[in-house]
Amino acid sequence: MDRSSFADLKLDLEDACEFLQSFTLARPGFTRQDALAGIGRVKARCDRLKKLFASGPNAEAAAAVEALARQGVAAAETRLALLRKQDG
Repeated sequence: MDRSSFADLKLDLEDACEFLQSFTLARPGFTRQDALAGIGRVKARCDRLKKLFASGPNAEAAAAVEALARQGVAAAETRLALLRKQDG
């Protein structure tokens, strides 16, 4: 993979994280269904990033981006759990 592929995948992951963060921060217009779709999208991008860039010159940056993205997933999952608890 060349650098542009890493850059493209990183940008795609950042876009997915931004979308998911909108739900996590309770911005208007973002539903639970959006969150579930966003979680799936971020996880898929993380898995792809990890697979394609496990080694090589972008491995360290890929690991850092993946770790940050997975924290965003955890935050969204926490908000989903809180919403489910409120609906009780």
